[in-house]
Amino acid sequence: MVERAGLIDGMPFILADDGSYDRDLNRFFRACPGMGARSPNTWRSYARDILVWARFLGERRGGKTVWRADRHDVLAFHRARRLSDAAFRISAASWNRSVAALDKLYRWAIEEGIITTSPFSYGVTLRRAAGTHAVLAVAMNRSRERAARRHDMRYIDLGRYLLFRDVGLRGRLPNGSEDPTWRGRNGERNALLAELLVTTGLRLTEGGSLLLADLSRATDAGSRSVPFDLPGPISKGGRPRRIRIPRRVLALINGYIDLERAVSSARSEPLVSDPLWLAPDGTKVGDAAGKRVRLDRLTPGERRRVLIGAPGKAQHALLWLTEGGQPVPSATWEAAFRRACARCRRFGIDVDVTPHTLRHTFAVNMLSMLIREQIGAVFDPQDRHGAAYRRILGDPLQKLQHLLGHASVTSTYIYLDSLAEAQELVEAAADRWAEETTGDVE
Repeated sequence: MVERAGLIDGMPFILADDGSYDRDLNRFFRACPGMGARSPNTWRSYARDILVWARFLGERRGGKTVWRADRHDVLAFHRARRLSDAAFRISAASWNRSVAALDKLYRWAIEEGIITTSPFSYGVTLRRAAGTHAVLAVAMNRSRERAARRHDMRYIDLGRYLLFRDVGLRGRLPNGSEDPTWRGRNGERNALLAELLVTTGLRLTEGGSLLLADLSRATDAGSRSVPFDLPGPISKGGRPRRIRIPRRVLALINGYIDLERAVSSARSEPLVSDPLWLAPDGTKVGDAAGKRVRLDRLTPGERRRVLIGAPGKAQHALLWLTEGGQPVPSATWEAAFRRACARCRRFGIDVDVTPHTLRHTFAVNMLSMLIREQIGAVFDPQDRHGAAYRRILGDPLQKLQHLLGHASVTSTYIYLDSLAEAQELVEAAADRWAEETTGDVE
């Protein structure tokens, strides 16, 4: 019934305070996957921004609906969100994010014939097409603020990460000893997920959707890291990519599978109404009708339905399980990270870490290491045309782009700014270069 209604697992649905709903507004969310917005996180972000806008119109603009809004409402919304007192004022980046969500909504509504004009006004700007000399005229929403930072990227250095992992998630004392008052649960499991994210750059949805059968195919004898092909359906934008998992992290995961996970999976039967059963070859699943599908075609929601074993003796095939043997929800991971940060602050360790912070931490440090590997091989003091500089930055950036799964290398450029801010990384690279070039100049 849910599938016939066009609903997708994780897709938002907005209800009014009286329980009624706007059919067209919720139809917009169902159209998002066809407009390039395929991530559940993106849908939830759109839903939050649209909900704030709808409540503003209803409470502050005479009970208007989103379909009756005009440019005067947009100006009033800007005053309330960007020009109010500091305690209530949002950042320019947050404002631009909400404008992007609403702009997508109204462009779709015009195409669908729901409205004839958008409440936003537009101007035309000229942009050079990537990789060409062609200049394109692009319509720009005038409500966007040019002064906004294009990226708000947070990361932590490795020393503070280790404190967050051991003190916050594992419940140890800052000196590394056991804390006899620690009453937290699943600390080792949570710390292991954090280790996976920070060493691979995986997003939470990606790392949290891994199956046991996925890891069984990750092998590479004689290397410190193991290549792993991340399936497109669990990646942002549906783009598959190859990552590398440190062998030591795989060993820790195998230990978790053999002990903590084995105990959890034995505690209760899976609660799945329409299970997908893993085939003996470990590469496909079958439903009740006998139809088989390859594992690499399953979405995160479908992966939560995959079972191994036999009816009556089954267990979930997902890697990460709760104490009761059920898949760990994303909200549980996020709550565990918040509690870990709060625990660290009680010990005077000021950290603010989310699962996505660890992805950024991986990216900043990986870019630094890639540049260090590249710099000695390609730098030529006689180069007067910048070819070496482009190779030094371009090649590592492209490698990092592939590791992170960015659609465009321009998304990866934010980490260059972080290298400039993380002075210790820049100094380390310069010191290594100075050491390797000692004696070259008389």
